[in-house]
Amino acid sequence: MKQKTIPLFGWALLAGAALAEMDIPEAGRIRIDGNLTDWRRAEWHPLQTVLDGSPVNITNASWTAAWDEDAVLYVAVQYDDADLVFKDGTNAADCVEIYVRGDTGSSPAEYAQKQQSAQNYIFGLSKDKLTTWVRLGGLEKIPFHNRVKAAVALQGNTLTCELMVTVYDWFEPDSRHRCSESELIVGREIGLDIAIVDAGSAGPAGMLGSSTGDKRNDANAIAEQILDD
Repeated sequence: MKQKTIPLFGWALLAGAALAEMDIPEAGRIRIDGNLTDWRRAEWHPLQTVLDGSPVNITNASWTAAWDEDAVLYVAVQYDDADLVFKDGTNAADCVEIYVRGDTGSSPAEYAQKQQSAQNYIFGLSKDKLTTWVRLGGLEKIPFHNRVKAAVALQGNTLTCELMVTVYDWFEPDSRHRCSESELIVGREIGLDIAIVDAGSAGPAGMLGSSTGDKRNDANAIAEQILDD
């Protein structure tokens, strides 16, 4: 069954905005468990760009990322949410969206449905406030050959979110043999962007992100980051 999504009327107005670059350090071993004690080289960046509506419930939002040579990218997001809304497998609830793109030199066509030239990962807590769900953009389930891992921990009103994803130059949901993993090396640029969905108990409040642009539908709007050592 397809899940409802929050309409982002404001994103179309922001599609041409400038994108910020950050340096992403190389990682040691990072466990995806909602505990950030193993992020020894974390460089935190604020999440303060309003993407849609009025995400008034979100405060103290920041993100960090790291990478390793196995084509793996790690992303952590931490924030406070004054009005928690949890549902299973839908971005009509409080959740985090991560947008990843390996081959930033191409000009990809629409990626939102097949998730091929870039990927939109969405993850959050289920109603039990313990189980983490994750899905890939418009796909209802993560394909078995996509080795994504996600974890969300809740303490009071603070959410700690971690995601591990493979970076692809091309991802084929129906066949791992037609997938092309990116070569991650120092100095390479990759696409990475982050957004927090503030659902709100009275209805969708809005979204807060790392940079402007309609990243759900346009891979060219995903901000480019530089891999550092």
